[in-house]
Amino acid sequence: MKQLCAKLLVIAALGMLLATAGCITSQSDLVVTDVISANIVEHETTGSFSTFTVVDDFKIQLEKALEKAGKKSADVKSIHMIGATFQTLSISPKDARATADITIARQDVSDGPADFVSFNDTLLKSLQGRPTDAVMNADGVALVDRALADLLEGGDPTLVLTVNNETITPTPTPEAPLDFTVRVSVKFQAVVAGGN
Repeated sequence: MKQLCAKLLVIAALGMLLATAGCITSQSDLVVTDVISANIVEHETTGSFSTFTVVDDFKIQLEKALEKAGKKSADVKSIHMIGATFQTLSISPKDARATADITIARQDVSDGPADFVSFNDTLLKSLQGRPTDAVMNADGVALVDRALADLLEGGDPTLVLTVNNETITPTPTPEAPLDFTVRVSVKFQAVVAGGN
């Protein structure tokens, strides 16, 4: 009789453990990884310039990415930038090389500018095809993370990417301008509450 009671207690304990594990699994958090992109379009006639691109649909892009996973911003527990890529969509002349710094800032609040990424004598054509991973500056990443955190609090961040170009080779002129379009994509990872 004692052995039967002991076996029943073990079975009951295992049953409770499995039931609990089942709840944890069905309620577990999900990790959503996606990108938010912006195009930098340039037409330059000199070798040194500073231009900017405004990303004012940051919130819309994030909500669309979450929607693909069947989630909304209210489900997000935490969110962080995990990388960025650059991709040249068009370039003329084909042999153009650039040395430039890109900074990032917020337009909706006072935050930045912060160093985001630098290019040193980079052949712009080499960024064509598959998106190229960029070495990010920690200050720029932190600014994007603050913007993402503000999104979760109901904010609508507007980001400004500024290209501060030092040199272009060959040097553009009005007769032989530099024309290019580069897509900047910020990769983010969000932890969202799971469901049944």
